[in-house]
Amino acid sequence: MNATPVFLLVEPSPILRARLHDWLESAVIRARVLAAANGLDALWLAAQEQPSHILVEMYLPDITGVEAVRQMRQGLPTARIIATGHYESPFFLKMVRSAGADEFILKSKLYNELLTIL
Repeated sequence: MNATPVFLLVEPSPILRARLHDWLESAVIRARVLAAANGLDALWLAAQEQPSHILVEMYLPDITGVEAVRQMRQGLPTARIIATGHYESPFFLKMVRSAGADEFILKSKLYNELLTIL
């Protein structure tokens, strides 16, 4: 019997968070999708729910996305962590990957690329 995949969506925009939540629930069969509006809530949810997949915006209102990824990676070494944001540069990508993210997807490409890397 396969375990139900648990996704943690970390997105500060309430509109985008709701849209991504609904989209993930419809696109991934039998998935349970959790959502957090900031990094501290995401860290708490990650510790409590042990998600298998985490999609985290890099620009959060309380802690940096890089710090959120770093802490989630320490607590969830096998989780698939995907970072997202509007900005990408070689330095930024190196920083995100060194924090523990498996992938980075530009927000403008999120709907096209997310399911293919899951």
